[in-house]
Amino acid sequence: MTHLTSAFYTLCASLVALSLGSVASPLATTFPDPLALAGDHVYVHDPSLIQRESDGKYFLFTSHDKAGIITADDLAGPWTEIGSVLPDGSSIDLPGNNDIWAPDVSFHDGVYYAYYAVSVSGSMDSGIGLATSTSMDPGTWTDQGQVFRTQTGDPYNAIDPTLTIDENGTPLLTWGSYWGDIYQFNLGNDFKTVATDPVQVAHNSTPPSPVEGSFVWKNGDFFYLFTSSGQCCSFDPNNLPPAGNEYKVFVGRSASAHGPFVDQAGVDMRNNGGTLVLASHGDVFAPGGEGIFTDSKSGKDIFVYHYLHSQGSIAYVEANSSLGLNAIDWSSVGAVWAV
Repeated sequence: MTHLTSAFYTLCASLVALSLGSVASPLATTFPDPLALAGDHVYVHDPSLIQRESDGKYFLFTSHDKAGIITADDLAGPWTEIGSVLPDGSSIDLPGNNDIWAPDVSFHDGVYYAYYAVSVSGSMDSGIGLATSTSMDPGTWTDQGQVFRTQTGDPYNAIDPTLTIDENGTPLLTWGSYWGDIYQFNLGNDFKTVATDPVQVAHNSTPPSPVEGSFVWKNGDFFYLFTSSGQCCSFDPNNLPPAGNEYKVFVGRSASAHGPFVDQAGVDMRNNGGTLVLASHGDVFAPGGEGIFTDSKSGKDIFVYHYLHSQGSIAYVEANSSLGLNAIDWSSVGAVWAV
């Protein structure tokens, strides 16, 4: 089993310069700032970012706002809210079906697939649903309904879905949080039917233990599993958690999309493994809810996440959750670069 090299965790240089720059320690306490965005602030949480095949327009999807749709012609914005994936809510018969969480959008054979979660905070009565469109425009999405659901007493929680095509061409859904952490199952060729039993791929028993917001991305010969861990979303500025206990992003990799995923030290992510790649710094507080997409304009893989602000009058306010964008250069097994 090949371990991750330290180059994967290097945080340095500039997307514009497209040069490696100085190499930082994988344990460095400094991280790249996100791309500065033009225009007015738009709320973004658990973002999923993709370009439309027909014209290269950027489509950004967010939790809440019934899976809000935000678009731009340039990564730097301005970003404009244009509607929702499910303006009438989800057909899944669960509390929270009017408050859609964590949409994950990808394109396959002429169709855009948006997996989403329905739940309420603190509940295991959760469901993963699917909506489809051929353009991503508001009003074109069809709710395909429930894919999978969980209930109180289950060893896992059906939220935060993300789709990957595995090494055999099989659709694979990775999902879950808190109770049992991260799981996967195969889907049928219809991208909706659950074809295998859930299998755990990440678990953390060290405080603060919850792990969620997973994302699997293939580069070269490896699949990389990113996860978000720590306290998310709601913070009292006068009673913040101990430094480092807030949201942050970890990663491990495997030759298979099904794992086992190991971190830089070779520790299995099912046994508290995971190497830190992004954490609070500067004005960025509690980054997570991550994803990746390939930008056709620059040819770069873009790391996408949300974060809160730690400075000014909007510090720690969840309603001001913002979009973070950094680029990834995989030439040295993968280095995260500042934009």
